[in-house]
Amino acid sequence: MGASNAPEGDDPPRISVAEWERLNRPPRREALLRYRWRTFRFLRTAAPVSELQGRQQAFRNAVVATVAFNRPDVIEWQIHLVRRYLAEHESYIVFDNSKKDEAREAIRDLCRRQQVPYVALPKNRLVVSRSHGQALNWIVRNFVTGFGPKLFGFIDHDIFPTQAFSIRDRLEGKSAYGSVRRDTPTPGGWFLWPAFCFFDGSLLRRPLDFAPSYKFHMDSGGGNWPVLYRSMDPASIRFTEDTLVRFGEGDDRHEDFFMSVDGWLHITNASNWRKQPVDRREHLVALLRQAGGPDQPDVTFEPI
Repeated sequence: MGASNAPEGDDPPRISVAEWERLNRPPRREALLRYRWRTFRFLRTAAPVSELQGRQQAFRNAVVATVAFNRPDVIEWQIHLVRRYLAEHESYIVFDNSKKDEAREAIRDLCRRQQVPYVALPKNRLVVSRSHGQALNWIVRNFVTGFGPKLFGFIDHDIFPTQAFSIRDRLEGKSAYGSVRRDTPTPGGWFLWPAFCFFDGSLLRRPLDFAPSYKFHMDSGGGNWPVLYRSMDPASIRFTEDTLVRFGEGDDRHEDFFMSVDGWLHITNASNWRKQPVDRREHLVALLRQAGGPDQPDVTFEPI
């Protein structure tokens, strides 16, 4: 899998600041109070389902958390490729943030059949970046801190390892490792993209916040800028190499390219938060099959 003929520009496709602000307008007073109340209640609600498959000891070494959202087809391929390529696959766990009950049932059944740890998050009434960011906060506060792992981190449900990979090796000698985002008007501001970020366990002592930051105009993960990243020495962080992977004929970053993040294939927009005019299933399946090996799953994808 390689990058080729990328359109002009500095970064792989991200949501723009303007687009993020359009989808995540700062709430007015009443809406802000409602958001804070819903967040307070969500973070303090226990998981309705927790099936750890006897992996408690593995979670004391590492927690590699994926956040599922309405796509059992995507999660099935991620499970397969994580087991095939990720050195820390025993520490992989699915946290289900799906809005649809039928998706939760399908993902739970898949995890049971595959003997993959599964935790259903409480029903999340937040939307877009707030929903995802607070899901990560729930995982840190209600799961990760209880195990105190040597390392922990997050991947999105639509990112797949395509070659042998060790998070521990990438984190060696560093406090954090991940894909950096600088799409913010805050001078000098940046944050690690929460779809692919990992941390030394010692950072659990910090007041981490993966929610979006309205004050600093940052997407999910930006809440860590004032409490963590702003005071970190950049030399203590390993940043990924992010490149574009062409599959279309044009130069539209969303319709003609996937992303490679240190060799992980990221397809973007699997949750369909942005209307996707091009169905990319055929191109996705072709790339997954190149990495899938002889025992790859037979998955019928929904439009993506």
